[in-house]
Amino acid sequence: MLRVLATRYTSALPELRRLLLDLGLVPGEEGEGWAVLDSHSGRVRLRSAERGSPQDGTTVFGVEVRDAQEFARRTVDDGGRAALEDSAGGPRVRITGPDGFGFTAEPTSHAGRPVDADPDMTVRLEWNTPDLDGAAAALAAIGARPRQEPLFAPASAREFTAKNGGVLAAVRADAASAGGLVLEYAGRRSELLPRLALAGWPAEEVTEEEAEGGGRPGGVVRLRIPTPDGRDVMILAAGPATAPRMR
Repeated sequence: MLRVLATRYTSALPELRRLLLDLGLVPGEEGEGWAVLDSHSGRVRLRSAERGSPQDGTTVFGVEVRDAQEFARRTVDDGGRAALEDSAGGPRVRITGPDGFGFTAEPTSHAGRPVDADPDMTVRLEWNTPDLDGAAAALAAIGARPRQEPLFAPASAREFTAKNGGVLAAVRADAASAGGLVLEYAGRRSELLPRLALAGWPAEEVTEEEAEGGGRPGGVVRLRIPTPDGRDVMILAAGPATAPRMR
């Protein structure tokens, strides 16, 4: 099992929760100071942070697995760097890439995909890295599968899918870091944008053509949604702008 788990620390947890619900995610698990929401593919965990703190608005790269010990063994066998470590929730696995970037794989008993989540919405995690080949090899070692129809050209990003939901991407950058909270939308923008506006979420639309080729035809539209904690939520929209005309 391998599923994307993006963790967003925020001083505006109720507002971020409402935004994710408005985007078509559904409630999963909740407790005091935290909430997990399920998309059709991948999950987002919100954790409370003090306003203005270094954590506020940051997103942590992570995945969920079934068995931590077995996952660590398989990752090492496939050439990755994986080590078991203790946490408040029990044993988990620390993965370290060649560029020094690290993330955790947490065991979970949560299985299946919610039938009532928006089927066009996917959680995407981005690993910014100066070592694109090394990061891609690390993602392959944890069992992520090369994406058959990537959004971006291989020179700028290497994209993978997780078997149980979500997208993992190594993105070329000057320094290693985790990207922000990113969702992919495969539906029509003519339906999504009015839905967001009606819910009170202004979205700035910026078109980025795929300069080097190899990505989706027509490029990818980025929708930036400002949030109360000061960090945007990004939507990568690769679906059609409008519904096709009836002939």
